[in-house]
Amino acid sequence: MSLEEIDCWLRQPRAPQPIAENLSMLDGFMAAIVAGPATYEPLAWLCPLIGVRRDAINDGTTEEYAAIAATAAHHNALSTMLSETPERFAPIFLHDAKGAVDIGPWCRGFYAAIQLNPKFWRKLLPARGLAHLWLIPILAHCVDEDGRPVRGAPPLGPLTELARFNAGREIPGAVAAIRKFWAPTRYNRPS
Repeated sequence: MSLEEIDCWLRQPRAPQPIAENLSMLDGFMAAIVAGPATYEPLAWLCPLIGVRRDAINDGTTEEYAAIAATAAHHNALSTMLSETPERFAPIFLHDAKGAVDIGPWCRGFYAAIQLNPKFWRKLLPARGLAHLWLIPILAHCVDEDGRPVRGAPPLGPLTELARFNAGREIPGAVAAIRKFWAPTRYNRPS
């Protein structure tokens, strides 16, 4: 299954409902998994992300298995890129019919991965910390169920608008910096 096929597959109604509504959200979620502070058991996040049951891994002939395999391959490619050539990292942002970039879905995917265990991300969430600046262009695109900025996002106003405007340019470097920040403790080796 190609990335384009995963995107089409995610957009189809299904039960269980996937966390990722499209390829951009899936890419943002996986970028956070790869760059983040902890390693999770793969099926624990992968199955809810794409909306399949764990037992889908047992039958290699199904569409669900193909989606798991393609998503795992994308994860591995992201992991290799952020480890070996982080300067080449390019998030998969959505584009509308006129070609305008929509960064929001990618950011919401990244934020959804943070929510797997927000305690792990505490070192980056204090608004006064330098490392927190890496999250601002991402969190500026995220709101809670009531439409309010999520924890760590800049308050609504000019700073949020500036963060949103510059996000497309800042996010690739921010993700590489986040991975480098966590590498010594996550991988027990220098980044």
